[in-house]
Amino acid sequence: MSLKRSKLLNRIQIASLYGLGQTIPMVAQLVISLIIIKKHSTTLWGAYVTLLLWVNFIIIFSYFGNKNYLLKQFSLEPRKIYTTWFSNFYTRFLVFLIIGGISLYIPLFKPHRIAILIWMFLLFYNQSYEVIILYQKAFKFNFYVELFRNVIVVFLLVFASETFKLHEFLYCIIIGLIFKALCYSFYYRKLLFTAPPSIDKGGLLAAIPFLIPMILGTLRTKIDSYYGTIYFSKEILSEYQIFISLIAIVQLGIAYMINPFIKIFYRISKTTRMVIETQFLYLGLVLGLGAILTIYGILTYVYGFYFSMIHYILGYLFIVTLCVHLLLINEFYKNGKQVQVAYIIGGIALLQIILGYFIIDSYQSIGALLVKVIGQWLVLLALMRFRKQFLIPLKH
Repeated sequence: MSLKRSKLLNRIQIASLYGLGQTIPMVAQLVISLIIIKKHSTTLWGAYVTLLLWVNFIIIFSYFGNKNYLLKQFSLEPRKIYTTWFSNFYTRFLVFLIIGGISLYIPLFKPHRIAILIWMFLLFYNQSYEVIILYQKAFKFNFYVELFRNVIVVFLLVFASETFKLHEFLYCIIIGLIFKALCYSFYYRKLLFTAPPSIDKGGLLAAIPFLIPMILGTLRTKIDSYYGTIYFSKEILSEYQIFISLIAIVQLGIAYMINPFIKIFYRISKTTRMVIETQFLYLGLVLGLGAILTIYGILTYVYGFYFSMIHYILGYLFIVTLCVHLLLINEFYKNGKQVQVAYIIGGIALLQIILGYFIIDSYQSIGALLVKVIGQWLVLLALMRFRKQFLIPLKH
């Protein structure tokens, strides 16, 4: 086997392990949702989704930008990885204490505030290890942790009583996260006993520019669901979230299919790249059809949910953009144009927020999905429109 081929296979293997580790929570969430809906109710799942969406949004404020900053610092000072990580973790923990304290007074969280505070801390704690896993490529370890963590949660839910309530559901999720935290703590125990606690002000300040793009990016991709927590009944939110989760798995699958070849893609000429982009658009048309038919089958025959033809057409229109969208985003990032991407995403996110305010309450899940699809297509068209203006001219 040639050296180049060996490197390519190794890259694919690493990407596959990383992808599996990221995919397991998404697939597990679908399995958990099925158990909750079939054994209990769609209302219970909808109530959990409402909390899940807002908890994940709020927790952004405790870890924004840490991955970008730490990866850069690890590369600059590889001998100080553990010291750098611990200082950053300690500083972020102080920020979390403020955010956690504020969350206790959010009306939505009040009935379950202690459970939510524990939940938020575990999310923060476990997320702190993601950067070290990524840097050291400990993807196999992470795969098994995610697998067993979700198996534990599924096991608890299968044997839960018929009178299962949201509070008990939250503690099942928390038990799984505690298992994950213990695994990370043991595997990376050197991180926790490397140096005395110190505040990394520089790291926190360096991460601030990532906060607004991260929030706007989250809003752009999930504004439909956030409005859903306000305007939908728990039953409709439950069904809509599962529809979107299935699309997200397709999106993740396309990303992991393409990512190993991104570096090779940008070594070829501009003319060849344009041809491949066109082919990827056609690929998206074919993949989208197969994906949306699969989604229809799962929703109809597994969950027993019935969506209109308009829902599936909108879902298809979202999926067909994914291949080309991924290539364009990476092309901008490769040329150091992250700021321009942030402006594009920020502008479109604001447009989606305004549009969603006017149509989601009236048109419910169709309106939410329409906002999502319009946002995706506007990003794609904007990247194509501004590519010549922003990017460095490339050889033909």
